[in-house]
Amino acid sequence: MGSQLGKLERRQRQYGAKDYMLGVGAAVALGYGAKMAYDYWASSDRPPSNGDVTRKKRTMESSRKRQLSDGYSSGIDSDGSSTSSRDDLKQNSTQTLHHRLHSYDWEYVEIPYKEIKQASLVVDDVLGVLENTIHNEKKNTPVRDFVHYGSVYEGLKVISPDVFDVMIPIVLETDMWELISGEETVQNAPGYWLVQRVNIDFFPMGKSAWDDTLANKFMDPWKVRRKFQNILQKVVNWSRKYRVTIDTSGNAIYLNVDYDIDTKLQQNTSRHLRIELCPVVQMGNVFVAAKKHPMSKLEAGFQLMWQQSFHVEEKKLLTDVSGVSPTIENSYYHYDTSGNLANETENPEQKMLLWDINEPNCTIQCLKIMKAIEKSNRQLVVISPYCIKTVFYHMLSHQLSHDNITYWDQSELPSKLREFLVTLNNFVRNRNLPNKFDGRVNLFDGVAAEDMGKVEHFLTSIVTLNDIQLGYKLFKR
Repeated sequence: MGSQLGKLERRQRQYGAKDYMLGVGAAVALGYGAKMAYDYWASSDRPPSNGDVTRKKRTMESSRKRQLSDGYSSGIDSDGSSTSSRDDLKQNSTQTLHHRLHSYDWEYVEIPYKEIKQASLVVDDVLGVLENTIHNEKKNTPVRDFVHYGSVYEGLKVISPDVFDVMIPIVLETDMWELISGEETVQNAPGYWLVQRVNIDFFPMGKSAWDDTLANKFMDPWKVRRKFQNILQKVVNWSRKYRVTIDTSGNAIYLNVDYDIDTKLQQNTSRHLRIELCPVVQMGNVFVAAKKHPMSKLEAGFQLMWQQSFHVEEKKLLTDVSGVSPTIENSYYHYDTSGNLANETENPEQKMLLWDINEPNCTIQCLKIMKAIEKSNRQLVVISPYCIKTVFYHMLSHQLSHDNITYWDQSELPSKLREFLVTLNNFVRNRNLPNKFDGRVNLFDGVAAEDMGKVEHFLTSIVTLNDIQLGYKLFKR
């Protein structure tokens, strides 16, 4: 203390006490004024400018890939415990679970209409060339127009418009083919079907365009996919606008498409999406898709099975729940010509008010939040998005009727999220998730017992948490 006073006295003698104190006062005032200006600029109460909104969107866009790779809940351990400090938890307590759900949905789950529309135009461009190529070879591969289905076209896509599902309806000749239920086979496989070639005496082999896909008089789904793959090879290099590659390692034919390619820049600035092409056969009201049975790798009898598709029933159910037929145009946020979201606001309470006014029904919103949670938490990745959707269907089953449909109000969003987690945990605990449209099919078949155990442990650890802890565990950035 004495040394500091000595320095002050020496400086006062050198510069003069009056001039020195004036300089110190001016410096303090200047620093305090700068701090006040910064605090006002950073305040969430100020009206956001176009530049602020743009900066926010760029930040959100650049963080999405990190969130997908690191996990939106990077602070969650496998046992549900968090590695963050008590100060973080105390700060999170200032937000209710309701606020956190809306913030999570607004900033991370929902996809802007502009983004998904741009991606869908790329898909239409690629599929247009593919359809023309297939129709030119219609003698060898007779098909009808492609059918768009899945989460993008149901209004349920979350986080990024990166996967598009497309059916290729196969045209089978009359009186040459029939479906046999998997339950009538030795394998006893409900939810799966065999596509059998019949009446060979009247229509000898070679009369059908699909006879080259047969194995023991049954249409082989692998050979069907292989036939389309040979056609796809002809169109992968059709345009300089996109980079297209083929992947057949999964349960469908995948087209990996890079678009928005800037050849003038050295770094990779392109965007990526995947088109999943799945051949389907329709007979009467039954649709079967060329997707493998979970047991196909273990037993040869399952390799010729086709999976039954309920996409028509699902679309009707989602229309009943949301009140409108799901489409890209009415299911995603619209931005104005400047790229700004209509009615966008930085104030979380105003955001919630806009939600309550514009979207009083939170039923679909709750499903999309749960899909994003499943996609972002490494503990849940073994649970497929279709399993999440099926849990949602089961939650609605006791509410749906022909005359009365009960919608979930915005005020119910936190309680419905909890109910969702508890319901999912019950299915996991029982190791059985019945398909909503065919209860004999267990959607958990094929998931390893060890993985199911990890999912159960994680869900059990979070379903009993209070609102503050649950919001902290699920939505920590």
